[in-house]
Amino acid sequence: MKYLDEQQLKAMCDVLAETSLGYTKTELTRLLQQSKITVLSDGKVSNGYTYQLGLNKRDWLYNCLAAEINNSHSFVRIYTFLEKALNPVAFTDEKSRDKYSYLLEGVNKVLLLAGLEVTKEGKLIEVVQAKTLDEVDRRVNSLQRQLYNRAIHSEVQKYCIKDYLQKDYYDAVFEAAKGLAERVRQITGLTSDGGTLFQTAFAKNDPYLFFNSMQTDSEKSEFTGLKELMEAIFHLVRNPAAHTPKINWKVDEAKALDVLTLISFAHKYLDECHKMPGKL
Repeated sequence: MKYLDEQQLKAMCDVLAETSLGYTKTELTRLLQQSKITVLSDGKVSNGYTYQLGLNKRDWLYNCLAAEINNSHSFVRIYTFLEKALNPVAFTDEKSRDKYSYLLEGVNKVLLLAGLEVTKEGKLIEVVQAKTLDEVDRRVNSLQRQLYNRAIHSEVQKYCIKDYLQKDYYDAVFEAAKGLAERVRQITGLTSDGGTLFQTAFAKNDPYLFFNSMQTDSEKSEFTGLKELMEAIFHLVRNPAAHTPKINWKVDEAKALDVLTLISFAHKYLDECHKMPGKL
């Protein structure tokens, strides 16, 4: 079995002992004991007379694992510990699924760079070693599966998949919104942007594209609705992102998925659109 270097071991500890979604110190202590790894003191002292802060949880865990490696000259117990920590049986409760996804994804991003991976069954296996962070993002696909489960349109993925997998949700939704305008330009041959582009492309009396005959009130309403959807997306996403500093425009994964789903819905309509004959 391949080994982890010092940096990889430290990065793995950072994931497992992360403050909010990682294990508590009590849980880590139990996992270490189950793996027959000596639980070291964190250096904390509190006897009623003196008080001294100990190591943070991540550094304490690293010291425990590093001491085991130095003493035994083996990674056997380290890998036993890892398999116990990522055993899916411990996460059957629906409330703990987010924690499991975070731990499995985070640990595997580290392990892939060492040529290792923990499977969904909780078993550590050797795999082809990843050489770059981009490769790691492609291979750790829990986020990509979210896009798949929502049937996100390929045009959306084309513009945002790299940013999304790197959890840069701000850029993901911004690029996807820009891709929506680009798709309309490709269909119509227009060169404008934003509201001007959509108002011209979907003009009631002289449209540049069509997807129905616009003969009935229902068809006319649907045509207008698609134009207004495009404009709404730009008002919600493109304009704020273009004029607000990135640090101030907060986009979490749930919001990003909702926005990308909305943009995907618009693209599915555009799949049925054609350029109006006679338009240059």
